[in-house]
Amino acid sequence: MPSGRHRFPAPTESAARGAVWSPLGFTVIAVALIAVAAIAVPVGLNALGCGDVRYLRVSATQSIAPVLREAATEFNDREPSYGGDCVYAQVDEIAPHRIMSALAGGQRGDSTIAPHVWVPESSVWVELARVSAGGTHTIGTDPPSLASSPVVLAAPVGTEGLPEPGEASWELVLPGEREPDRPLVMVDPNRGADGMAVMHAVRRILGTGDDADTAMTDFVRDVQLDSAFGEIDLGTFFTGSPAADQRVDPVIVVPEQAVASYNDERSSSAPELAALYPDEGTVSLDYPYVTATDDPALRSAAADLYAVLGGEGHRARLLDLGFRDPGGNAPPALTAQPWDVPREPTTHDDLTGDALLASVTDWNRLSMPSRSLVLADTSANMAADLNGGPSRMEVAQQAALLGLSLFPDETDMGLWLMSDEYGGQGRDEAAEMRRLGDSDGEGDTTRRQELVEVAEGISVRGGESRLYDNILDAYDLVRDNYHEDKINSVILLTAGRDGGSSEISHAELVAALQDRFDPERPVSMFVIAFGTQAEEAELRQIAAATSGSLFVTDDPDEIGDIFLSSISRRLCVPNCDN
Repeated sequence: MPSGRHRFPAPTESAARGAVWSPLGFTVIAVALIAVAAIAVPVGLNALGCGDVRYLRVSATQSIAPVLREAATEFNDREPSYGGDCVYAQVDEIAPHRIMSALAGGQRGDSTIAPHVWVPESSVWVELARVSAGGTHTIGTDPPSLASSPVVLAAPVGTEGLPEPGEASWELVLPGEREPDRPLVMVDPNRGADGMAVMHAVRRILGTGDDADTAMTDFVRDVQLDSAFGEIDLGTFFTGSPAADQRVDPVIVVPEQAVASYNDERSSSAPELAALYPDEGTVSLDYPYVTATDDPALRSAAADLYAVLGGEGHRARLLDLGFRDPGGNAPPALTAQPWDVPREPTTHDDLTGDALLASVTDWNRLSMPSRSLVLADTSANMAADLNGGPSRMEVAQQAALLGLSLFPDETDMGLWLMSDEYGGQGRDEAAEMRRLGDSDGEGDTTRRQELVEVAEGISVRGGESRLYDNILDAYDLVRDNYHEDKINSVILLTAGRDGGSSEISHAELVAALQDRFDPERPVSMFVIAFGTQAEEAELRQIAAATSGSLFVTDDPDEIGDIFLSSISRRLCVPNCDN
């Protein structure tokens, strides 16, 4: 790297001329011209009578941004002035969750993205901003709507196995209600109101209670790998390419407008899409025009920009793009689509308040990666048969292998084998906590594959389990290495008996766990006990001390449901009812 100690020789005239016409030279010239323009524009505006030049920052969701830009151009052409200052509108496309965070973060003045005008796809973002931890009261509670579009299920026209138009239900998003290999694609509820609408609909179908939470867990596990992190572009899913023809087309949850826009712009080889409207009713996105500034000049400019948007040309442009009017009425451009477009589909306004927060919370808790230490009992008690069937150890192996298949690559997982025959602390720390998807750097073997090999080789070691000592040590390890962005837990696979092998008693363990459990940084115990001889009452108290759960089984076929049920307990932590 050049420094003051090593000077480059001065260029000759020809070399200097070559540098000017090189790519770097063009870059330098371009930067210089931009700098000159940056100086010249304010000077020119001052000549027009502007005391200062200010910019009205407008953030819009991607689908409606083109109309905002056209309106901003018209607004700017009028050379508006407020209190002697010229104000010009600039439109950007920034994800609504980022804008919400900027507005509600309490540092709006320092933010480089916090807008003066915000047009998200739904007013639910406004409500989330107002009820968030930071909160904000500078944005209006009842912003006007620019357009509307109901959330629908989209699939190619005539897709086999899907209901006829007018017969669709939100149940179609649930596992088992579609062909097994037909995926469901939706926006992550943290990134789009259409994703929140899906979570709200699923919860309304499933209801509440343990069984409902287990079913919700199954749904989130099924869909999370195909969830999108921003506004969905249907053209990326339905390209009409030979490769696309070889796969099973997904069902995609999007605004109705996105389906109409795709059909109008698709290539001739790409399939036409149809929109399915759930009979139970759906959420209508309302594209609110939110003024998010207290500055009088900018508020006046925002009001004038809104007046420009109300012009007939811009209203017509919104309808041409497939939006409905704010009242939900379908324009002619939409009714010309290749499906039976209802004049006013059934919609509801239930996605507010607690329902809104629950839809996001359910997703976040169930899709959040885990950090789990698994304790596998290898004491003599694990050799016993379950009702004349496989041994406890064989079922524990099945449980461990199934658990490894259920947890995603982002999971941190470790494994301890428990028996006082190991000596010392009564355990073999077979695998330290590491991410399942990581390899050890020596080949392509992942931590998941390593743990599968360990689980397949687990056998009864004999002796007693040192159960209580190991539970407390494992709990302390996870608690001391707590990760804020993961669900932290200890998973115990056991015959359920300590047999006096631990240095601490059951009562001392429960008291210690109660003392260590922190609702703000919860680490929960999930206990799976094999066989009816397990000390169920004692194990239940251990789980309850950490807002965890106990499952006792002698049926290997229940293991899958048990894991889903244990994962679903994330929804109630730290206030689970035991």
